[in-house]
Amino acid sequence: MEEEKRIPSLLMNILINQVDEMMGRRSLLTLLRQAELTHYADHIPPLDETPSITVAQYSSFLALVYDIFGARGAKPIFLRGGRLGAAEIRRQRPAKFALAGTALRVLPAAKRMQFILSRLVDQGQELYGTAHILHDEGDAFVVEMPGCPYCSEIARRSIAQNKPITKPVCHIPLAVIDEMVEWSTGGKHLVEETECVATGAKACRLGLEKS
Repeated sequence: MEEEKRIPSLLMNILINQVDEMMGRRSLLTLLRQAELTHYADHIPPLDETPSITVAQYSSFLALVYDIFGARGAKPIFLRGGRLGAAEIRRQRPAKFALAGTALRVLPAAKRMQFILSRLVDQGQELYGTAHILHDEGDAFVVEMPGCPYCSEIARRSIAQNKPITKPVCHIPLAVIDEMVEWSTGGKHLVEETECVATGAKACRLGLEKS
């Protein structure tokens, strides 16, 4: 039987620290208790790539963050966590991203975006074991996630509780793309989640304008 994919500890480390900093220790303890992860209260996962919880547990943890703090409270936690996670993985995988940094300097901006997005798609599939697909749609690149690990449990709970979600919630991958594209091109570019499983779409789609 194939072992379940597990999230790198650094992603949990960053997410837990963001909840602690933004919402306070009491809120963090409530979150960990409901997630049945109270052992993390005094022994936070290390800032490295050792395995932590499973992808399914991670999806449930994100759903609890959303449930407890609401859409408005969860968004900055997810955005900050995504940006910090992207930067930390890049720092801890120097062979992969140092090569990218060297190659990117000689490419035009659109090619830089495509280059780094293709690496992010490969990395997403490696980390979560779910499909991440990159499309070139002329004036934009689109990353598509049919089995989105970020909002699948949020979507399931919204249906079960009959509480429809009207706005996309995949702020973590959006922030990852935003941070990595800014790093690779040296400038800001518009990244938007145009479709989200949590709002009823068949797949999450995050678009990045080439201009």
